[in-house]
Amino acid sequence: MKKPMDLNSLVSSYNFLSKETFNELLRFFDFDLRKDEIEQISKFIDNLTIDNKYFGYFYLGYKIPQIDKEFDLLRFGKNYILNVEIKSILKVDTAKEQLIKNRYYLASLGKKIKSFTYVAEHNSLYQLDDDENFEQIEFDVFEKLLTSQKLEHHSNLDDLFNPSDYLVSPFNDSERFNSGSYFLTKQQQEFKDAIISSSATFTIIEGLPGTGKTLLLYDLAKEFNKSHDIVIIHTGTLNTGHLILNQQYKWNIIPIKECKRIEQIKPQLIFVDETQRMRPSQLDYLIRYVIENDIFCIFSIDPRQILSLQEWNYDNKRKLMTLEDIEVYKLSKKIRTNKELGAFIKGLFNLNHMKYCNNTDNISIHYFNDINRARGFAEGLEIEGWQVIDYTGENWNGHLIEKMRLYRGLNAHGVLGQEFDKVLVLVGSTFYYGEDGGLAVRGKNHYDPERMFYQSVTRARKQIMLLIVNNPEFMTKLIDALNNKKKQLS
Repeated sequence: MKKPMDLNSLVSSYNFLSKETFNELLRFFDFDLRKDEIEQISKFIDNLTIDNKYFGYFYLGYKIPQIDKEFDLLRFGKNYILNVEIKSILKVDTAKEQLIKNRYYLASLGKKIKSFTYVAEHNSLYQLDDDENFEQIEFDVFEKLLTSQKLEHHSNLDDLFNPSDYLVSPFNDSERFNSGSYFLTKQQQEFKDAIISSSATFTIIEGLPGTGKTLLLYDLAKEFNKSHDIVIIHTGTLNTGHLILNQQYKWNIIPIKECKRIEQIKPQLIFVDETQRMRPSQLDYLIRYVIENDIFCIFSIDPRQILSLQEWNYDNKRKLMTLEDIEVYKLSKKIRTNKELGAFIKGLFNLNHMKYCNNTDNISIHYFNDINRARGFAEGLEIEGWQVIDYTGENWNGHLIEKMRLYRGLNAHGVLGQEFDKVLVLVGSTFYYGEDGGLAVRGKNHYDPERMFYQSVTRARKQIMLLIVNNPEFMTKLIDALNNKKKQLS
């Protein structure tokens, strides 16, 4: 956990302590600084002719968890936040864009943000003002802000930031997405730049739930749409967000059942979301069309995110990997689901992993012996803003699923690619934990309850509520695993 530091102390430690001791000091403060960065900070503070008491409480190189957004210097105050980025040379557009991005991420704290860039090459200071003008200023402007700041102390900066707040959904935040009121993570931006400059016929964007693969896919579609005719194929029924993008913002998104419309649309680029759910015949058709028409196709895929037993056998990624001229980009960091929620989900699907769940503040578990009482409870929670995610019913031999349905909210198929702050899901009697601690289900039919359950809980950004109905064994094992973890922590 990072601790704030006095900049004079940093420079003195660098200049007068042994290299080994100084490195241990950096490790204690959780800082990772290069020699040139420290020397540039030293050069920066040499310009400040203020009392030494104002050089404390700076955080160096802080990164927002999960999204790797880094700030060179941060100092928190009740009246405003000071942010200074240290550069060796000046590239105006790059420096300005960085401060704008920093302001976007810091704005969630509800404070005014004073943004600066120090350039060591010319020993000069620049400010991004409230109207986003980037101009050179005198150092006394910064001095006045530094001495007037009313310090605010934080025991853990990570508690201030919720990474999921920065993952805009093209469907749930259509207006913000279309207006560009978001930024990509460092990894997403690197992948975007590589894909835009690539000449590969086929591209795969792979990632687990919450890694931002759909956002990257749609961001690429928005970028290419400026100069190319594009179409997006969604492997399911279009949700409300899709319809808004189509109707209000003139996007061209079609459901998979209408994929042959591309013959009339004649796009130059095709984007496919949730590729793992395409039928083999649909994927074969699309691959053939792309090759015959000498165009490009970008796929988003998560091989684990399937909903029916039939989809287990599709193995669409393997099929894609046999193609010539294909590139793969694998997103590795989860953004939507915070670490605590992610640890709980991992433990939920294998109780042996519950040992990694250190915080259950955002987890609720309720038991009912009557499905009708559970449905009434869910109705009340829906009014309170919880998103109920139900199981998708099936007409053939689907009696086990019917016993678990709440008949409210959206079903597992309807939430593909979407995200919600608070998610409520039911766990029925078909679920159990095996001897190895792994989650399993009895009586699988066409739609796999386990995969639908996985789809549902991984839609949550901040809170999960489980309604366990007529399954005391499941409830006992889950609660025991959670309580054993608490005993270990106490």
